[in-house]
This record gives sequence, C-alpha cells and structure tokens, in this order.
Amino acid sequence: MANLELKVLSKREETNNGNTSICYICEGTLENYIKSIPDRYREYDIQRGIVKNNVYLERLTTTILEKKHIPSIVLVSMQPLEDIDKALILQEYKILDGLQRSYRMKLVYNAYQLYLEKIDKGSKEEIENKTKFKLSQELKNELKEKATDISYFWTILDFYRDRDVDRNVFQDFIQWFEVWDNLDKNEQINKMLLLNAGHKSMDMKHQLELLFLNIISDDYLKNFIRSKDINATYFYKNKNKGDLHLAHTISALIAFDKCEPILLNQKFLQELHENIDVELEQVKVFFMDNNLEKFINFSKQLDELIDNEYGKTGLEWIGRESVLIGMFAAFGKYFKIKYDKNIESLDNCFSDILEIISNNIESLKIDEFNMAKENVNIAKVNIGDLFKYSTYYYFCQILKNNQINKDWKMIFKISKGDIKNECS
Repeated sequence: MANLELKVLSKREETNNGNTSICYICEGTLENYIKSIPDRYREYDIQRGIVKNNVYLERLTTTILEKKHIPSIVLVSMQPLEDIDKALILQEYKILDGLQRSYRMKLVYNAYQLYLEKIDKGSKEEIENKTKFKLSQELKNELKEKATDISYFWTILDFYRDRDVDRNVFQDFIQWFEVWDNLDKNEQINKMLLLNAGHKSMDMKHQLELLFLNIISDDYLKNFIRSKDINATYFYKNKNKGDLHLAHTISALIAFDKCEPILLNQKFLQELHENIDVELEQVKVFFMDNNLEKFINFSKQLDELIDNEYGKTGLEWIGRESVLIGMFAAFGKYFKIKYDKNIESLDNCFSDILEIISNNIESLKIDEFNMAKENVNIAKVNIGDLFKYSTYYYFCQILKNNQINKDWKMIFKISKGDIKNECS
C-alpha cells in the first residue's frame, strides 16, 4: 500500500502515566487515504466489526460525490513520527475511529473507478439506459474483481445522470484526520471507548473485551473468537467443541473471582471502567499466561465431557454466556472454600471439578433444562438471570454434596435470594 502524506494543521501533546503522546490535526486527499489503507485494516484488535447495514453510512456515496463534510478519521501511527513540521508521512497505521466510513469509502472508490472505465469504453447514456438488475448481472465478475457492490455503482451512475462527470472528485476531496503518535495500547482502548460514547452503542461484549485486552498476550488471544467477529447468538448455536468466546471467558473469570454470578449490563461496564485498576488487580492473576492456559485447557476438557454425553445440544448449552457465568461462579466458590483461592492450587481445583462433573454428568440432564425453559414466562422472568442462578445453584450443590436432589424444573422455581443463601 502507498504511504499516506498529510499536511499538518495543528498539534497537541497529552501525558498519561508518564507517557507523552502527540495528536496531529491534518488534512489530505481522500484518494491518497483510500490508496494507503492497509490490506489488513479490519484486523485491528480493539476495533469493532464492520456494521453491514447503516442507513447513514449508506449515504456516504452521495456525500463524497457532493464533496460534503465527512467527520475526521482518527489514526494511530504504528511507527514513531520524528521531525514533524508542516507535513507527515504515515507508513504504517491503524484506524482508531472511522473504520465503518473507511470500509465504505473503499467500496465507493472502487465502484467509481469501474464507472469511469465503463463510460470510457462505451457511452454514459448506454449504461444509464440499463436497469440496476441488468447491470448487476453484466458486471457481476467486474464488481467482484473490484471488491465493490452494485448498489455503490448504481448510486454513482444515478448521481451523474443529469450532470457532468467529475473525474477528480476523490483527488480534490480534502479529508481531515487526527493522527496519534506514541499512543500506548491502554490509551488506544480508552480513546476507542470515548470516541464511541456518542455513536451507536458499542456492543457490551466488545466493550468488555477492550477493557481486558491489555492483560491478555497476543499468543493467547488466538485461542478465542471475538465478539466483533461473531455475535453471541450465532456463537452458541454454532459452537464446536473447544471453541472459546473471549467476552464469555472474561465474564466467566470475573464470576469465578467474585464467586457469584455477575450481571453484564451498561452499569456494570461503567463501574468496571471507572474502577478498572482495582478490578484488574483482583482478577489479572487469572489472565497471566500460565493460569490463562490452565483455564483454556480446563474449558476444553469441560467441552469434551459435555460433548461426549450430550453432543451438539450440550455444546449449545455451554456456549451460552449466562450458563458459563453460573458455572464459573460455582467453580470460584468451590476454589474459595476448598483452596482458599490459592492460585498454586488451580490445577488441583480444576481436576477436582472435572472428576465431580464426570461422575455426575448424567444428572446434568441438559435436555430437561431445555424443556424446563420452554415453560418459563419470559415476560415475567429475566431469562439470563434465571440461567445464571439456576446453573450456579446446580453446580454449587454438585460440588458441595457430590449429588443433587432437584431437577431443573424445581431449580427454576427457586428465587434468586434463596439460591444466594443456599450457595453461601
């Protein structure tokens, strides 16, 4: 990809925890920016995934063609910037804010190039006389080759029906940028959360992942499926043995530490963010490489047990975040009672749990769990809370007594307060 050349308009410094970062306010042409976008620009680990349907973003084609304002795009330089005066050259960067716009800008630009090729080969009037469907069929291969879509091509065609084609629209379009130099990972995450505060609400699971990315090494991140790539519903319905969802694992480990189910909502995330130093201090030991590896191996062995007995039904069940939170809250309670949370005993704790569950795997009766939930009035009951606390109760009893004398239908009727008391 080409380097991105920008004109510096202003700059400001910012110091956080002894680290000084510089933000450059810049301008550059839209064409230079689009040509410079890295091939793997969508793989930035703190970015959310691409939002496929957004009516405001879909109007971006017309916005560009009319040369109207597009909000500034925020970039993070991945190489130190030195001797910056009136201009800077970005060789490697990541998109901190503006991923959705950038994704569509590329689609518009590619469609625009194809449009110019078509009117140069034939005539403007010739393609204007064809229907959108006809063009989509004729241009199918070219649209695929250009990595664009007929909707963008059609908007461009329609825009220029009654006006002269502006061949320099992208070259002449001045776009504003904020470019951060020497911005550490923690501040990148903080700014990502801040930048999204006024936008469409960021998925809570993605927010949770952002808050914990700093304490998970890249070597271990590859073991997880990210919420920006697959949503929770798709995950549990399509979970394979050994699949681990990062946000679910983080929620489970927080529940493990707190020894009780947690309620993942906006208030919880806000409090977590405001007290992140304290919260991380409490749970970060579980995210240290060796211990996180133990959790990963334990989770996969748990999958194996469930899959052997219940197959796809079992994997779908354990793939639910609410179920996982309830389970790990009970596991944390067991770890606290039997091992006093001694981290050196984590392997022994997990071995105990796996043995007890293996001995009681038939009593888990996941099919009955699923049948019992069909009779729940979801208008009167928070189904997520019900799953968390019912699962929490079941595993607390199994780990404490090595047996249970209640079925899921009975467990579902126990109040949250009574469950807390019985599992205390």
